[in-house]
Order: sequence, then C-alpha cells, then structure tokens
Amino acid sequence: MIVKRLGLDFNPVPKPKDIKNSKRSQRDSKRTKEKDFCIMPNSILYSTIRTATYCERHEVFFSKAYRQKSIDDGLIVFLTRQAHRGTNGVHGKNGDTLNRKLKRIAQKAYMDYYKKSKEDFIQRYGKNYL
Repeated sequence: MIVKRLGLDFNPVPKPKDIKNSKRSQRDSKRTKEKDFCIMPNSILYSTIRTATYCERHEVFFSKAYRQKSIDDGLIVFLTRQAHRGTNGVHGKNGDTLNRKLKRIAQKAYMDYYKKSKEDFIQRYGKNYL
C-alpha cells in the first residue's frame, strides 16, 4: 500500500475505538456536569453555593430514605467543615440545635417554593419541623 496522504491514511499506532470513546465521554460529562440545585434562602449559617470556605454539601434531610428526595427538591446547603462534622456541627454530638434550625428553614422553603401544604410536607418527609 502506498500512502499518499499521511494525515488521513496512515496511523502508525492505531488506538482502539473503545478507549478513545471513553475518554471523550469523560470529557463531555465534565462539561455538562450540572450545578447543585438549592432553594434555601441566603443565611449566615450556610451558603447556597459551593465556595472555598463553604465546601461540604449537606442534605438537610439526610436519612437513608430522605437523602435523595432532599437533593431532588433542592434542600441542600454548603457548610464549613466545622459546622458540618465538628462537635457543634450538624453531625456532631452538640449539633442538634443547628440541625433543627436547618430543617425548619428547609420546610418553610419547600412549602413556599413548591406551594405545598404542611400535610404534603409530612407525607413526603414524614414529620413536621415547624
């Protein structure tokens, strides 16, 4: 075979197609990665967007049954490491007050944003926090 156009006809080390496609799909998934959806109002306790300081995402309703519902409904906040996992953080041993406060704020935000009643919220999340 005589190669006339080196750029189009000749490839000295051909790459398998599956490796090439997997790298392309990884690049595309990074570009189309959606940002976190948050309906929580702004507060000094947390941030509604991920920043260098507020870097740990917290689902307000974080049990196994409600974590994905919380993400889908936009009931997530970004906390500092200390406010998330520290002694007084929501997952710490003294963090119950912050946890309850976040749940009250989240219930109000859910009812306002989705125009739902208290009974609808109880049906979705199992408990009233107001």
